[in-house]
Amino acid sequence: DSTMFKAIKDWKQRECEKLRAKCSALSHEERLKLAKRKNAAAMGMIVAGTACFGGLVGGLWHQMGAGAIGVGFGGACGLWFGSCGVFEEAKLVLAIDQELMAAEKTEPVGTDDSA
Repeated sequence: DSTMFKAIKDWKQRECEKLRAKCSALSHEERLKLAKRKNAAAMGMIVAGTACFGGLVGGLWHQMGAGAIGVGFGGACGLWFGSCGVFEEAKLVLAIDQELMAAEKTEPVGTDDSA
């Protein structure tokens, strides 16, 4: 079991480093836009999950009765819980943006020797 958790932790670290490298190449406005797009994608997943739930329950109610609620919930869970990862990624982009902005502010300003 510990090797599985180590593999997951290593994978998560690699993904975080990929995102950090991607964000480092973007400007502040582009990073904010990326976080906003990720939030919108996650909200879309929640809406799609709700539509999936409603469609499955409505479509199967006459054949299955109340069991259709379980089918609808099961079908929508992947979208609902999958959106949590996208929300976390958006928060991570904003955290990386704050780190990069703080690093830019603390960098020493070069002196102008041309005068």
